[in-house]
Amino acid sequence: MEKKKSFAQNAFACILASIVIGGAFVRLANRFFTYGVPPIVLAGTGVLMIISSTIFSSVWYRKDKKGTINSTRTLAWVQGLLAYGLALEMCLVGWEKIFHLQFIIPIGKLDYPFSSLSLTDHLWAFFGQSYSFILVIGFIQIFGGVLLLFGRTRLVGVFILIPVLLNIILLDIFYEIELGPLTLAVTLFIGVMYFLLTEYHRLKTFFFNSKNELPTIQFKSHAFKNLLKLSVVIVPLIVILTNKRLAPYVYNKTQLPKGRYEVRQLSINDKNIDVRDCRDSIVTMVYIEHDIVLQYHEVDKRLFGEYIYDDQTKQIKAVWHYPLNRNDTLKATVTNKENELIFDGTMGASKIRMELLKADPPKSP
Repeated sequence: MEKKKSFAQNAFACILASIVIGGAFVRLANRFFTYGVPPIVLAGTGVLMIISSTIFSSVWYRKDKKGTINSTRTLAWVQGLLAYGLALEMCLVGWEKIFHLQFIIPIGKLDYPFSSLSLTDHLWAFFGQSYSFILVIGFIQIFGGVLLLFGRTRLVGVFILIPVLLNIILLDIFYEIELGPLTLAVTLFIGVMYFLLTEYHRLKTFFFNSKNELPTIQFKSHAFKNLLKLSVVIVPLIVILTNKRLAPYVYNKTQLPKGRYEVRQLSINDKNIDVRDCRDSIVTMVYIEHDIVLQYHEVDKRLFGEYIYDDQTKQIKAVWHYPLNRNDTLKATVTNKENELIFDGTMGASKIRMELLKADPPKSP
């Protein structure tokens, strides 16, 4: 016989179902308002749903104590409403993706410098580049939502939607999506997790108590067996740590102040060059991070290289790895002032002097 649910469990199910159902219908109604549902309506709907579900929970609890209500059937109705609300929301966001109502960013905005876009714009521009991928995500959300509606497939729908919703929540947090979508994703995730936890004992039996039918490999040494398993973590870590590109982060390699620098003064073979000259052979920007990049007037013309800097001698040596077969290595003495760097040395067979001023990334208009 199934154990009776406590008042808190039943009340939580009622309140969660009311919030999900209310939110879904508010989002549907939002389509019929030119400027969206007024905030007072949103707040009023939320308060009304919470109050009404709390009252219903109290009535349900009192009737259950008197034995005048079928709690199992009532709980089934509440869970059915919750599943319907979750499915409605998942289908709504899925169809929005399929019909180009999500991940839309103006074409003109895509021509802005990458560093000027917000994190949200980066996210939408990235996903918006592949409609096929958006279709896949949209259909997965719809499919997972529909599976919630049937008792036999509800758990399958839960397993499909948990990673989808968790991924959405993490993207919303780390890409600074506005609070509304994040709140919706968290609410749906709680609803899906509720159905997962209702199957806790069945899942525990399946994953931890059921007999493993797969053949096992026998080792004489149990310690060796565990060490072999641990090697799948340790060996890749050792390989990664030996990558020379990690030197600035792992081995505390001395670096120049990283940033974006404008070339203010340029001279080649003791001849001053006007950096405003539009010839594509003139360096206009220098980017310094774990690598060094020289940009010329023509945006597509750039030199990418690795550099070594000796803090004692103030010497830098940069070897270019792109374009290929570029042999004019940069060797220079670096003078480091506040927000300013001066390179004085040679690049290939030519003598070069560059005065660089640190610049902020371009801002979106």
